[in-house]
Amino acid sequence: MAADSSMILNMPFDEPERSPVAYDYSPSRADGAVVSSKFVAGRRGSCIEFNGSGYCQIPKNLIPVSGSFTVAAWLMPGESQDGFTGKMLGFWFAWSDVNGFRERWIRIFSGWHHVAVTKSGLTVRIYLNGQLIDTVALPVQPTGFAILQDAYFTEHGYGLVDDLRAYSVALSQAEVGELISSAARLSYLISGVNLKDFGVTVSESSGILDLPKLKPPVKVDWPGYHGEVVDLTQKRVEAREIELKCWMLASGKVDFVNRLNRFMELFQSDGTQRLTIDIHPTKPLLFEVYCESGLSVSKRWRDEQMVGEFTLKLREPDPVKRVLRHQRISEETKTLTITITTAKSVTIHWGDGAKDYDVFGENVTISHSYSADGVFFAVITGVIEEITAFSTNGILVWSKI
Repeated sequence: MAADSSMILNMPFDEPERSPVAYDYSPSRADGAVVSSKFVAGRRGSCIEFNGSGYCQIPKNLIPVSGSFTVAAWLMPGESQDGFTGKMLGFWFAWSDVNGFRERWIRIFSGWHHVAVTKSGLTVRIYLNGQLIDTVALPVQPTGFAILQDAYFTEHGYGLVDDLRAYSVALSQAEVGELISSAARLSYLISGVNLKDFGVTVSESSGILDLPKLKPPVKVDWPGYHGEVVDLTQKRVEAREIELKCWMLASGKVDFVNRLNRFMELFQSDGTQRLTIDIHPTKPLLFEVYCESGLSVSKRWRDEQMVGEFTLKLREPDPVKRVLRHQRISEETKTLTITITTAKSVTIHWGDGAKDYDVFGENVTISHSYSADGVFFAVITGVIEEITAFSTNGILVWSKI
């Protein structure tokens, strides 16, 4: 949406259950410290659960309280001990005068609700599930802002929070509605290029999340014994095989040939190509693949609109991996750093075409600087299971896929 350039906080809360950190996917990288709380199943993926005593501490003061801003999140109130409290949300603005505050309270029922508050000038608007339910006129610019819960017997609030976002602008009601309806549309990209750009639609896929075939283990067939003795320790898998059933739409014969040629050029460069499948706004599936079998296209030549069908067969030679996310927004944030301890060598695909091979050792630190601003996904391939120590200034998207 248009306001993405003004995003100052983006916490989808999709971390593992006991993660001590809640990652911020905005350029601010204001990752929160999670205290006495955990991640549970949410609306889509995971969310964070607060039990009345836990909290998530964000280390930066990001909200421009005296300026324009938007704060939005999906909320589900917890079950209160007395059956009455914890069902109201309060929006509180304060300034330095005696009795200098304004507050508004709204009632929310069980289930998920999208709550957004915007401020422009001295006007505050409160939205519930996309509907404007209150407008507050402030007499002066505030110095403090909070969203409260009527939970009087706990130190903090309780319930579930998902997809917390903040912007340095006041979103319109239509834009708040976009936040509610926003979802990652399933898309397939090769080396960063969307297949839709070639008129290619993927109708079916296989091998994406399948467990690759196990490499043949060591076997001993002892005479006089039943069956065989099989060494099933340190299991290793073969390369991953992926099939994408596709069809290509073109306006005619010449357009079809041009589109197909440009599409096949994606697989001609040296090394592997990156297949990205966007299934989630912040957690795509990534595969380093090559096209081994070529393309055989079923088509019927037509001067008008024509369609060709084909199956794209891809092979991922190193199918077990760890995925990191890094966003470069300036010279100060250009470098992604990884410190790793592993006896077996791994390969790091930095996401901009650069690669580092044969990385191994104890507390080995390796860094990569990106030359242009943007979001990059680094993929570490190898025997991920035997990494014994790992740290990074990036965001851990997938520990192992």
